[in-house]
Amino acid sequence: MEPSVFAAIDLGSHTTRLLVAACQNQLQLRPLCTERRVTRLARGFEANTGLTPEGMRTSLAVVREYAGLINQFRAGSVVCGATGVVRKAVNGPELLRAIEAEIGIQGSILSEAAEATLSVKGVLSGLPNRSAMILAFDLGGSSTEFTLVDPLRPDPLWTTSVFIGAATVTEAYLKADPPAPSDLDTAGRQMRLALKPVWAALAHNLSRLGLRTVDLQLVGTAGTVTTLAAMQIEMAVYQPYRINGQNLTRQWIQETMQQLASQSLSERRQWVGLEKDREDIILGGALIVNEILGGLGRTNLVVTDAGLLEGLLLDSAETTMGLPHRLISPFTWIWPPAA
Repeated sequence: MEPSVFAAIDLGSHTTRLLVAACQNQLQLRPLCTERRVTRLARGFEANTGLTPEGMRTSLAVVREYAGLINQFRAGSVVCGATGVVRKAVNGPELLRAIEAEIGIQGSILSEAAEATLSVKGVLSGLPNRSAMILAFDLGGSSTEFTLVDPLRPDPLWTTSVFIGAATVTEAYLKADPPAPSDLDTAGRQMRLALKPVWAALAHNLSRLGLRTVDLQLVGTAGTVTTLAAMQIEMAVYQPYRINGQNLTRQWIQETMQQLASQSLSERRQWVGLEKDREDIILGGALIVNEILGGLGRTNLVVTDAGLLEGLLLDSAETTMGLPHRLISPFTWIWPPAA
């Protein structure tokens, strides 16, 4: 194994992702391998029964595939973090035990606070401009984490998590193909109710700091946001580094939502940049982004592909190299990835 090669797995509610990177020139990380597979762990999730056997089998198979790639690149350090629906599921620990027993990779279920902190660590590593106060949101398949960050401070100023995500919203309100206008209205109303406590808590913390929402740089990450960015620039082959710093306006998101809402799943598959197997949940995810912008009174947000996956790898590399853990990592990325 190579001690300078690191691997991270993000076991998410809709997608399971892999990143393998090598440390070069002391504090520079070059990605060697990036993979993402749709596993749909949130599909069929019930609070009293947890993850479905099908979702668990699919996720286990993907992690087994990733283990082969990790061995191929001889990664000396492997970290696996589970989030969202795995955290909520009564049988979430069972999935991690199966991964360790059958594949040999030890995973952990991240707390909401840990997920938010690691996500924003990754976000900051991918932002071209880190001079302003930042409100970052990580919109996953089943949960959305919000983190208030002063890039000059070592820890987040405030974090919270709400159990709404692209997959869970779709499961609850948008199953029809295409959904009825009344379904969209209901989903939007429920999202506003779910986000209302977030805005109240944020306002309290900003008041304490003598800040307003207009003082913040709003940054979004994770599957829905990055897919919308890829759709905006019609990126047929996804290249993560191309969307770091990209701007999405609320007007464009609303126009895109209108088009998606009028299309069947087969019609949505024609969108350039829309990741395969995300056509069913992209509308629900876009709806949440729209409600976030509306709740904050903002007209745009900045996108970064870097998030939890990168944060997991950076944190692991810092531990291995004996470096202090800070929100702004001493490591920098070398893009594009090695051929």
